[in-house]
Amino acid sequence: MKRLILPLGMIAAAPEVAISSTIEWSQSGLAGIYYGIMETKDKNNTDNAPNRLVFRTDGKLGGKYQISKEEELGIHADYTILMRQHDDDYERGDWRFYPYLRWQDKHKGKVTIGYTYNAARVMHVGAEDITMIGIQDSNISYFLSSANWSNGLKKTKFATPKSTTILDDGRSFKLSYFTPEIGNTTFGLSYSPDNASRRGMTSRYTDYETEQDGYTASMQNRWKLPYGKLYTSMGYGLFNRTDNVWSGGIRWVYNGLKISSSYKKSWVDGNKNPISTEAQNEHLPAFFDNYREGEAWDFSIGYDFGKVESNLAYLHAEAENTRHQDDIWIQSNKYKVNKHLELYLINAYRNSKGYARESDNNNKGYAIITGIALRY
Repeated sequence: MKRLILPLGMIAAAPEVAISSTIEWSQSGLAGIYYGIMETKDKNNTDNAPNRLVFRTDGKLGGKYQISKEEELGIHADYTILMRQHDDDYERGDWRFYPYLRWQDKHKGKVTIGYTYNAARVMHVGAEDITMIGIQDSNISYFLSSANWSNGLKKTKFATPKSTTILDDGRSFKLSYFTPEIGNTTFGLSYSPDNASRRGMTSRYTDYETEQDGYTASMQNRWKLPYGKLYTSMGYGLFNRTDNVWSGGIRWVYNGLKISSSYKKSWVDGNKNPISTEAQNEHLPAFFDNYREGEAWDFSIGYDFGKVESNLAYLHAEAENTRHQDDIWIQSNKYKVNKHLELYLINAYRNSKGYARESDNNNKGYAIITGIALRY
């Protein structure tokens, strides 16, 4: 607990905005402490910790230079500090830092270069969650173990998709361009020269025969309806010259009500980079990259009552070639004490099915998580 005090204190003490002649500096984020109690439903399943304390902060910082009223240039960074009780992989915490440059013009669009998500993920419309647990690339594995996902220093495995977003390249170095809104539509393109990323779906241990580059293209539409607004998105990605992914999503927003759903399909075209059906070495379990042929879909419904916000989200992910499958339910409640302080109560369920029916290759369990977070 003591090691959580220093980073939390540093973040809380940081200035919100500072101005230096021609460059405007800013910082914002959310830092919270969360405690969960977990229970495994079936005997001999993959073990969940009975309880766990987690500290996490996600923030943004940067400097922006205003070239003109319509054009700006900036240097930015997203960062995460994560500490999990009883974490053998990251005993001193997991510290992440993603810098990038951004140029933006009102009439010409936006360009980013650096460690960012691809355009298809940035523009994706789909199920949402109102807490740091999330439903896309969910952090529920902090509390409920998965038979299919592992991403630590000592083990890396992905056997089902982690979301309906296209995130195969993770936050690898890339170049992205976003058009200004054309009518009701915005387009995006991304290129990553090397997408082998432990924080994406591609493990750094993967031995691809062809180049490890990635391309994504996407669009997002905004429709004004008699009752509310409708948002839609489409995305396509090609990775390692063989891995194809497409996704589509929809969201309806009316006053405080939000209803969303999306779908993703992935497949391998060609035999130069086959799925590893057998363990290649100690770091690569069999079918560790089986997500490369599979599908996922989700939905969420939530309502903002003012100080209280509630949301229900669901994700189903499955591999095409094996029994691997994940189902996640997350019911989240948030209470806004004021503009800086938020309280959470989260109910979660996971049913994770591995390659075999034996209990120790599956996990079915529940979690109740409470938390307090500071928005800065």
